[in-house]
Amino acid sequence: MAAALFVVLTGNAGAQPTPECLLALEPLLEDTSDSCIGHPTNPKFFDTSTFLWNGRPQLAVNIGNEIQLWDISDAANPFEGDLSDLGVDNQGDSDYDLLNHSICDDCRWGYATFKIGNVIFDLGTDSSFPDFTTQHLYPTNAESLGGFMFKVGNQQYLLANFLPKDCGGDATLYRVNGIHDDDFQKIGCVDVPGYDGKILNGAHLFKDGTHYVYLGMGNRQIYIYQVQEIGGTINLQFANQPIDFRAFLTRGKGLGIDKASELAVTALSNGGFRIWDISNPAEPVELAHVPYTADFNVNTAAIRYPFVWVAHKLYGGTSKTYNIEDPSNPVEMDPNFWDPSQPWNSHGEECEWPQGASFSDDGYVMYLARYSVVQMIDFSFCPSVFADSFESGDTSAWSAVAP
Repeated sequence: MAAALFVVLTGNAGAQPTPECLLALEPLLEDTSDSCIGHPTNPKFFDTSTFLWNGRPQLAVNIGNEIQLWDISDAANPFEGDLSDLGVDNQGDSDYDLLNHSICDDCRWGYATFKIGNVIFDLGTDSSFPDFTTQHLYPTNAESLGGFMFKVGNQQYLLANFLPKDCGGDATLYRVNGIHDDDFQKIGCVDVPGYDGKILNGAHLFKDGTHYVYLGMGNRQIYIYQVQEIGGTINLQFANQPIDFRAFLTRGKGLGIDKASELAVTALSNGGFRIWDISNPAEPVELAHVPYTADFNVNTAAIRYPFVWVAHKLYGGTSKTYNIEDPSNPVEMDPNFWDPSQPWNSHGEECEWPQGASFSDDGYVMYLARYSVVQMIDFSFCPSVFADSFESGDTSAWSAVAP
């Protein structure tokens, strides 16, 4: 797929302010119905996530009731991958019921949460590309909201709600070796201090030989656990609960992690956004806070140093980008690009509402789900440390965390 730029027609050249450096590439996915009305047969786009498959970067897009995959080894020219056929019924007259999904790096099995149940799916064993092969639905009587897959060594683990032998609907830790009941074993209940509730999603970090898991819970608090490896299994030992380390981790997540720079961003409604130093994963340190105001309210975020994107889900015209070369001083970057009058911000519909975003590993491209379109935003022309570090090959100023 060739990456084409949207251009402003000559007759309208004076109508839009000139962007500083961001470019809109050809949309990755687009709803061509010219309708904002939802329907299960008319996909809309709710979230993005990235993962590795045999070391190759992949993009997963929540299209309402299924998951579309792309190989993004060439970040600006993705190769379309497999489309799931999870086949989960919608709840009543609901249109888009895929609430959350989790696929970990180089993991065979993934997890998806719907309004009427949870699905464990098999991505196969092909070394080149993941391929949705089989899946198993576990119906529920209540919305479970999410779950989180991660891998320690060669073993996959799942944190979930409302699966067989669970902890009464609360967060439960399982060992996973397949999609059926007898393929996963309950390890135990997760100790969540001061909260009995549901896990939404999470993040997995590895530093100095130790694994850590960040768990976003239904109360919007992020809890930090150290993974203890014990006799072929694991235990999650609670480590920390920073008071302002908060986000809502359903589709369009308010937590972004950049392992390479050891930075994180959190965004929460009526709380603004915060930049965190996670070089010690158990002890995040707040570096900056851009507060909520009557004109600035965000709850979804993405990060790849030196850039941050934030927005308010389902509210058009709320996307903003920041340069965080100095993480303690975020500086708004290229507001002209996000002006609603720009052609790439209006494809003929009035529902190009921001949902969620992910960056490519090199930080050059951001994949942005906007309900009626999935866009690729090119950051490569923006002033940054790319020219000084990445492109020169000098990485002496960079830290790295193993995936």
